[in-house]
Amino acid sequence: MFFFLSKLIWFFVQPLGLVLLALLLATAGFLYRSRRLARRLVIALTLAFTAACMLPVGDLMLLPLENRFAKPQQLPATVDGIIVLGGAEQNVLSGARGEPVLNGAGERLFAALDLARRFPEAQIVFSGGLGDAWNGIPPQSDIFRDVMLMAGVPERRLVLESQARNTDENVLLLKQMVQPQGGQNWVVVTSAFHMPRAMGLFAKAGWKVVPWPVDYRGLPPTLLPRVDLVEQVDVLNIAMHEWIGLVAYWTTGRIDTPFPGP
Repeated sequence: MFFFLSKLIWFFVQPLGLVLLALLLATAGFLYRSRRLARRLVIALTLAFTAACMLPVGDLMLLPLENRFAKPQQLPATVDGIIVLGGAEQNVLSGARGEPVLNGAGERLFAALDLARRFPEAQIVFSGGLGDAWNGIPPQSDIFRDVMLMAGVPERRLVLESQARNTDENVLLLKQMVQPQGGQNWVVVTSAFHMPRAMGLFAKAGWKVVPWPVDYRGLPPTLLPRVDLVEQVDVLNIAMHEWIGLVAYWTTGRIDTPFPGP
């Protein structure tokens, strides 16, 4: 229920969802002769969307998330497992094209390959589902496996979890699968903006891991906006999604603090 409610709520509270909702309400106002309300909604929408496009609001929201956990200057001499959280894989396109398709978070896989080279005895553990066999959509784990094999990683090193639909399920299902032991060293790879929520969940599960953030999106604010306005809105979208996710996970008891830190 949490998964479906989170997706439904996010559809309406994300930036473009709010734009759509405001346009629908304004249209209803014009149709039902509430023109004053409709005009106010259009003006508010125009000002808010202009601010989102021209001001570094998304960067200001994203940078605290990305800077919360830094890469360690030195990793342990031995690493038992490299955990990679799903999110870089394009399920629908991969199924339609019959080959792995990645999105802008592909650095997660590149980092996994680099760590796998540096620690040749470590298991490479991945969690990510959202597949639909009926419609020919592979789970994220299948796409990750294909990329690793294409890069020359032996399949025996891969441990794949293919049912998780969100970060909470990533951690819980992985812990059940790999049964981590005290004294082991595990490194977790995910996008920098996603790391606080992930680390909060690992802490809640009693699983000590080393953060390895990648896929940075935020830029130090300047007086000039990003040249690409779509990118500007995308950064805001990512930041809002992550902050709302932190609040939702904290209020539902999935993490112990609203902003997990080192």
